[in-house]
Amino acid sequence: MKNTKLPSLNALRVFDVAARSGSFKQASQELGVTQSAVTRQIQTLEEQLEVRLFQRDNRVHSLTPVGLELAPQIEQIFEQLERTIERTRNLSDNTTTQLTVAISSERLRFWLAAKLADFHSLYPHIQLSFSRCNEYFINESAAEMASAIQHQSWDLAIGYGKVTDKHIQSIVLQKNQMIPVSAIKTNESPFQLPWLVNPENPDHQAMLKTYSQQLKSTRIIHCNDVQMSLDLSFAEQAVALIDSSLITPGLSNLKVYNDSAQPCQYPLSIYYRKRQRQPVALVAFIKWLQMITS
Repeated sequence: MKNTKLPSLNALRVFDVAARSGSFKQASQELGVTQSAVTRQIQTLEEQLEVRLFQRDNRVHSLTPVGLELAPQIEQIFEQLERTIERTRNLSDNTTTQLTVAISSERLRFWLAAKLADFHSLYPHIQLSFSRCNEYFINESAAEMASAIQHQSWDLAIGYGKVTDKHIQSIVLQKNQMIPVSAIKTNESPFQLPWLVNPENPDHQAMLKTYSQQLKSTRIIHCNDVQMSLDLSFAEQAVALIDSSLITPGLSNLKVYNDSAQPCQYPLSIYYRKRQRQPVALVAFIKWLQMITS
């Protein structure tokens, strides 16, 4: 029965040098070892392969037909290995891999920015650049996001939505709530204050529908920016609607109406291009996002 184990890499290297140099003596000089060490390695390889590679006639060593068949293929393999190693050595430790992350301005400001120092400490050679996008990927915005990822304008996008494009893959990060908050300290019910609502935000519209009875006499102020809503919450003595994941320590001064919270329709997710093998930098960033949201 033939031996199915792979032969020794060192023995293959010795065979390659011996086959090219024409003698065990020259091979030993090139490798910087004794001639007997070359002989032992060749014998080991022949035993592992269960074939004879060299004809031995006194001090003359010539390749057998099997050796002649194997030699050029082994030489090619080692040449390829040397080229690969050389390319690896030429890669500086400072080689930077870039990723373009599409994210809404409010999610970057209130959710991600403060965490980035941790990512850079773990992966100093992955450089992140950011592109502004909608927080929700629905209908046209979903199609635009898918197109940007497929055309490699973005490497990944973070947000909410239901993307059906077969070329886009998604991973759920977390399920959040939409919560009424106020920048003023008051004991009043949130329904006794004006509400700041983004008419393009499906979760805001769902909140209005859920509390339609309580909000019958409430003044609704349209505002499509989170930071503006927070500013207006104080100026207008109004209620802003905030994604629970955005309520960070930096917003600890807010009055949060948890009793009136409502689950977001979609989970917060990462969207990226489907590939058989994903870039290492992309995988690292995704795993880090999963770690900070777990």
